[in-house]
Amino acid sequence: MKTRILVYGVLGYTGNLFLERALDTTLPIVLGAREPALRAAADRIGLESRVFEIGDAQGIAAHLSDIRAVVNLASIGFAVNRPLIDACIRTGTHYVDLAAECPDMLEILELHAEASTRGVMLMPGAGFNLVTTDIAGAIASTLLAEPTRLSLGFATFGKASRGTIRSVLRLATETGYSRRAGELVATRSASEKRTFHAEGKGYRLINNALMGDVITSYMSTNIREITAYSYYPWMLVQFMRGRMDWLRRLLMRHADWLFAPGPSAGELDSQHTYSWAQVEDAGGRSATVVIRGPQAYVFTVKAIGRIIEQLARNNVNPGFTPPSFYGRGLIEGIDGVRIGVVTA
Repeated sequence: MKTRILVYGVLGYTGNLFLERALDTTLPIVLGAREPALRAAADRIGLESRVFEIGDAQGIAAHLSDIRAVVNLASIGFAVNRPLIDACIRTGTHYVDLAAECPDMLEILELHAEASTRGVMLMPGAGFNLVTTDIAGAIASTLLAEPTRLSLGFATFGKASRGTIRSVLRLATETGYSRRAGELVATRSASEKRTFHAEGKGYRLINNALMGDVITSYMSTNIREITAYSYYPWMLVQFMRGRMDWLRRLLMRHADWLFAPGPSAGELDSQHTYSWAQVEDAGGRSATVVIRGPQAYVFTVKAIGRIIEQLARNNVNPGFTPPSFYGRGLIEGIDGVRIGVVTA
């Protein structure tokens, strides 16, 4: 019987943070990475390690015979992850990753039928920015009898990791989506603004059509009008509007020496995040859920730790599954998390 959980990509910034702050060695966890340095890191904490590349599905499958689920913490796009996802589906292994951008999530959604047939759960968006907005949206959708519109947003503060920066820069100029009348409609990011409030202060966010909320929150709420928003620095907003593309490409090429690996320990402990979900109905009534939480990377690894607990219990749902499948309990009780509701 397959009982073990393979956590892959643990030598990157998020993976290292998971080992430091969210690893539960009482769970049946195996560590995975492509770098041989993994063996020494795994030995220090007394866990088994498996070193392999993810470029070939058949080769990957040989490492999954006793693995119930793979949790992929590497910040890379669908094209690179595809062989790993294919290997999971072929071997009946559940798959979780941090993909939050709409283009990558749409590709994973295409595998829904095959995964469902094989009883395999596919759960992208398991990091802070999708977990919190998906759960906030699911809560908000219950606050009005017939909600017709859902607006989602998040705000983070401080540094991002190199992997996150690369991912954001890679997709910044792409056309994303909003959801209108239940259908995905091509939408340019940074084409509109709105203000969300938390703890007496307003935060001006831009629409972020690259976020996968239009997929996950539609599945979670069945609301037919959905727009996602993000709190981003001025320069990134310019990139999203197609400006200074030469600078965007330069930053991508030299990210390794231009940017720090990620926030320092002090920054991780001192910063916080907000996530919002506002529902409206045809009569003008509205309700807003606000989630205040710890720093984004800390929130991510804590949520991943909770998801691994569920996987160890075999609490899964075949096919493409949004994080809100696990309910608000997925984040309640994490240090620093507060969930509030405002109705009007």
